[in-house]
Amino acid sequence: MERGYVDAHTHAYMLPKKDLELMRLAGISDVVLCSFVPVATYPETLMDHFEELEIVHYPRLREQGINAYLFVGIHPMSIPRDWKKLLPVIEEYISTGRAVGIGEVGLHTASNLEVEVLREQLKIVKEYEVPAILHIPPGDKRIEVVHKIIELISELKVDPGRVVIDHVSDDVIDIVNDAGAVPGLSIKPPLLTPERVAKNIEKYENGLLNSDCASLTDTDPLAVPRTVRYLKIHGIEGRVIEKLSYLNAQKILKIK
Repeated sequence: MERGYVDAHTHAYMLPKKDLELMRLAGISDVVLCSFVPVATYPETLMDHFEELEIVHYPRLREQGINAYLFVGIHPMSIPRDWKKLLPVIEEYISTGRAVGIGEVGLHTASNLEVEVLREQLKIVKEYEVPAILHIPPGDKRIEVVHKIIELISELKVDPGRVVIDHVSDDVIDIVNDAGAVPGLSIKPPLLTPERVAKNIEKYENGLLNSDCASLTDTDPLAVPRTVRYLKIHGIEGRVIEKLSYLNAQKILKIK
């Protein structure tokens, strides 16, 4: 049987059962569950969210034959008051293996607060040698944000090969590649499309295909298998497709 695909960044806990079933039927065997709640005034909100992912949504995905890998962290768009209370909680998830990485974290506006929060979480990435999945924004601050992330990685001496800078497109892909970081390929038109990946395959082939699927945004839970199909139809080498759809994720995110 052909190896299933990995969707390397999802918020699949927001999806109904029928979408999870369709993901498995389309060939997705593994997903990364990244923590995120749109409003988190208090740190306890995220503590409950992390626990919900583990207790409620792992079983939901397993029922559909999908393996889930949990990433926890403080998203830059929902930093709670007293956010430092979450750092030992995140560290405990990582140290005990309840989570396999840090995410979704990153920068949105690159404010001083966002940078401080990301810096503290990257320290956990370095200490435990785990991968991290980082958000970057849409709009005109993307290049500035990516440079700031790379500056932080260098300052803290974090292995850039553990850092997935997600939501990349043609505007930042060269910066990410040159830094030795991992491009996260969120297939979310018009930001990134299967056509764009195929056209510049040599720039994108070391990346991680993902849907970033959630109920709050216009995303497609079948983005990974649709992209794989497009690449096959348009003559992209099979080994490259395997790298994008599961081999890179196995290596970088430690997916079995």
